[in-house]
Amino acid sequence: MRKLAALVLVPALLASCAPMMTAPNAGTADGLFLQSVTGSNLFEIQSSEVALTKATAPAVRAYAQMLIEHHAMAQNEVSALALARGVLLPKALPPELQLKVTALSGLNAAAFDAAFLQEQVLAHQLTLSLIQNERAAGKDAAVVALADRQSPIIQQHL
Repeated sequence: MRKLAALVLVPALLASCAPMMTAPNAGTADGLFLQSVTGSNLFEIQSSEVALTKATAPAVRAYAQMLIEHHAMAQNEVSALALARGVLLPKALPPELQLKVTALSGLNAAAFDAAFLQEQVLAHQLTLSLIQNERAAGKDAAVVALADRQSPIIQQHL
């Protein structure tokens, strides 16, 4: 019975480790930063795309367009660094951020602008926290440099 369990469990255990074995840097502070900031960038882009269609104030639409441009450029840098380091990035929003985009999408025009701006404050505060953590704990000079370059941009977005 133990041999049968070993024959079943060992391949399953190895299969569960496969992503870590192919992405050795994913568990480092730098890899985790790249993965986390990808979620932030995806949220900024997707929520801002909603704002382009739902926002009533021209200034909110202009802000959303700027966010899309800035976060798309940032994500291009993140993707290049992750690819070079073997870090797998999420392709979709984490469920809690998808829920926020869905909630924003369901708001009427009168309520949308204020809710969108409130979410942007929270999201950019979180991103600044991620950047500060990377600057403190990061070991990869290129990833830390990315965090350094993004810090003033994120502060501007706030």
